[in-house]
Amino acid sequence: MSWKAIDALDDARDATGSLLLPFDLGRWARLALIALFVGGLGSGGSAGNAGNSGFTVPADGGFPGNVPIDSLPGFVTPGRVFALIVALAFIALVIGLIWSIIASVMQFVFVDAVTSKDVRIRKPFRERLGLGLRLFVFQIGLVIAVLLLLGLPLAAVVLGGINLDGTVFLLAIPLVFLAILVFLVLAIALQLTTDFVVPTMIAEDRQVIDSWRRVVPVFRAEFSEFGLYIVLRFVLGILAGIAIGVAAALVLLVVAIPFAIVGGAIVLALAGAQLSVFSPVGLVLLGALGVLFVLTAIVVSAFVQMPVVTFFRYYSLFLLGSTDESLDLVSGFRSEDDTPAPEGPTPA
Repeated sequence: MSWKAIDALDDARDATGSLLLPFDLGRWARLALIALFVGGLGSGGSAGNAGNSGFTVPADGGFPGNVPIDSLPGFVTPGRVFALIVALAFIALVIGLIWSIIASVMQFVFVDAVTSKDVRIRKPFRERLGLGLRLFVFQIGLVIAVLLLLGLPLAAVVLGGINLDGTVFLLAIPLVFLAILVFLVLAIALQLTTDFVVPTMIAEDRQVIDSWRRVVPVFRAEFSEFGLYIVLRFVLGILAGIAIGVAAALVLLVVAIPFAIVGGAIVLALAGAQLSVFSPVGLVLLGALGVLFVLTAIVVSAFVQMPVVTFFRYYSLFLLGSTDESLDLVSGFRSEDDTPAPEGPTPA
């Protein structure tokens, strides 16, 4: 028995190689930019570590580190600090929304690029903007619906004045497992949306909900194939994430050498001028160097992850095409033996 979800791996590898080789810097750069939005860079940090920073708020109302408020400059007041925090949070929210909208449109730009092998950004971005906005609204709607579903029990406890005794905490245990299950289903639904619904929207010019109705029968008919795909996608995603992290770290280690040399030279120059590194000049110079290094790290990470993101994009396209010929956007990349059999009765 041949598994389509396994055969699609070889097809995806061959198609990725044919797209990326021979090396073309312009093509790689455009694909890396798309992959930056589509694949994401990932993060090794955790918000849970914020409470273990070692700072304490003293009882006398001072700031962390026993710095009394009276010793701070006059323009630094708790109200202004709070306003600054709110402003930064609002800016981060706006940037996150803009990033998500661009990423939604880039999903369609990416499919256009890998299926046509004509990697462009501006023209397909304009053409797919409407579909991308609909995809963004659908994804945000799913997330909000899940958050509301899980937030209702908590709101009932807080607003209903229920006493937080041991019984309530025991009842919360199954809710925790339910939350984990719901978030797992949400993650799978979002992944299936980008992997299979987006190509369906392109192939048959459908909207998001209509495309979901179109692919659900395909999922049911090939349940074992798509189930195996989810498992393989998860395992390979972990392995690929580790490989990308190691490769990016090695490249950045080499890239960091000239930055370290320049930074050391700046420190020595400041010391020779009897200026502290925390002086305005020192902060500007070292801050600019740090920003330049961060941008370099983003570029390096985007280039390193791009081949893997491209492979996974081809993987989902080949599987979808092998399960439904009318949704096959990569039929021109298949060998003759891999061409899906036409639907209908087999001739005698």
